[in-house]
Amino acid sequence: MKHSVVKATISTLLVSALFITGSYVSAGEPLSLKQTMKQMKLQYKEAMDSRSAESFNQHMTAFKTHLDSAKGYDFSPERKVISLEGLNKVERLVDEIPLATADNLADLKQQLSSIDQLRKEYHKKAKPGTWELLLSIFK
Repeated sequence: MKHSVVKATISTLLVSALFITGSYVSAGEPLSLKQTMKQMKLQYKEAMDSRSAESFNQHMTAFKTHLDSAKGYDFSPERKVISLEGLNKVERLVDEIPLATADNLADLKQQLSSIDQLRKEYHKKAKPGTWELLLSIFK
């Protein structure tokens, strides 16, 4: 029993250290939006692949931190409203997810899977179209 407690404590410390160091690039500068979104995607995937409630909760905590960081990004005026709308929807969905337990882990993963639909929807809305890119050359 002592071995499993020590193993869980070490795992928690390692995940925390990776989370803290993964949130910043060299020289202590914040991640770019692209890097932050990649971290969110990684935390989402890891939460979905979690086999324990503890692991799921750790990844969701990291996901929420990256989500808060993304919401603070200085979006271009053309993308700000739609980007924040999507991030706010994700935040509301994530806030509805309670802490995982062994009993509700599968249900929470199912609930969390709807984030992927929001990601697809808002990435389409926020990305400039071909004509918009071409016209921006002449501005």
